[in-house]
Amino acid sequence: MSESEQDQQPYVIVERRASGVVAFVCGALVGAGVALLLAPKSGRETQADLREGARRFKEGTGERLTDLRDTLGDRYDRTRDQVGTQVGAFRRNVADRQKKAGEALKAGKDAARQARSDLEARVSESKAAYRAALAEGATPEEGLDEAPEDGPGDEAADGTGDEAGEAPRADESAGDADGEASRE
Repeated sequence: MSESEQDQQPYVIVERRASGVVAFVCGALVGAGVALLLAPKSGRETQADLREGARRFKEGTGERLTDLRDTLGDRYDRTRDQVGTQVGAFRRNVADRQKKAGEALKAGKDAARQARSDLEARVSESKAAYRAALAEGATPEEGLDEAPEDGPGDEAADGTGDEAGEAPRADESAGDADGEASRE
């Protein structure tokens, strides 16, 4: 940068000053002192005026403090009531939601029980069809082809012990050594 460019740049001057409050208080004290010295009243009259002013200030302050205390007490009571109302509403809301969640859980459990009952009924029907097919002399593969299509494929899933691959019992067949039923 050249000197001419530096001359064209604006200058920022920051002045640090003391707080204006200190100057105000000092001015008020000096003004009060001058007013007392130059007042047209005698010292006793000025003292009496000062006492009267202090008494009025004290009474006014007491009244203002009482009013302030009453106002704050009223606001506190209103706020406490509002908070109590909101807390009560929140608790009712939580209780309602807990109740709804409990009802939903119960409905889910009931639906699961019903689904299990329906599944067990289908499995029983499928087993009965299988046994009937075996009793008629059909091979297990033929009996399975006649089983309902919407039924479960694994009959052993319910833990009853009847498995699809189980060989016929000895009393159900007059079979040969392979265990197959003889056809007459």
